[in-house]
Amino acid sequence: MATIDRYQALFMDMDGVIYLDREPIPDAVEFISTARAAGKRLLFLTNNSRLTRGQYREKLVGMGVEAREDEILTSAAATADFLLENYEVKGKRAFFIGGRGLEEELGRTGLALLAGEEGREADFVVVGWDTELTYDKLRVACLALHSGAVFVGTNADATFPAPDGLWPGAGSILAALERAAGREALVVGKPNPYMLETALGRAGSKADATLMIGDRLETDVLGGWRAGLDTCLVLTGVAARHDLEGFTPQPDMVVESLRELL
Repeated sequence: MATIDRYQALFMDMDGVIYLDREPIPDAVEFISTARAAGKRLLFLTNNSRLTRGQYREKLVGMGVEAREDEILTSAAATADFLLENYEVKGKRAFFIGGRGLEEELGRTGLALLAGEEGREADFVVVGWDTELTYDKLRVACLALHSGAVFVGTNADATFPAPDGLWPGAGSILAALERAAGREALVVGKPNPYMLETALGRAGSKADATLMIGDRLETDVLGGWRAGLDTCLVLTGVAARHDLEGFTPQPDMVVESLRELL
């Protein structure tokens, strides 16, 4: 019996699990195809907030991975849902640091998105991964935070796994602002169980019948554990086997390749 046979649903991180930037990881496409053929519900969960769900779907399809847009949950989408559920956003303004994905998701909340110097008057500062980060963006966000803006981060991933190594991630930007503002951000993405609980609702699956597959101990494994899911660490992205030493909670399984789950 294959390991995945005991699960109704599979939640898969993307960066470091399915691909590295634009390069698909060997065995990932085959694994996803086999899981679909076995009738598993799939949901692709990423802490990366830079691209839109539509762009992520195009990226997956371009690599030969069958995916629907409603099967993709980004930390940007989870952040927008969280704001709508927990804050009064009507008539409020937001300044964001991030890419098109975060801009699109915040746009559906009804928040007025400020740019440039107007951002100093924002009621919310929302921070994601921004590959076009400038000092001015940090400066404006810092001024808004010192004026009392709500401080929200899509994720705290310090690095981003790329084919040539680890790049600075959204968490690095968040850390700079936290230090400058003297405040910690409320982070919505993994390991916050909110994102995993949102995913369970979308997949229509129960926690004890769902497996979280990821490449980071501090987000995928910890987040899955907090939400009551079994977890699988795949060693194709950020985490290495030596990182397991002393880490709590330990993943339920560790694999070198997704093929091992078949």
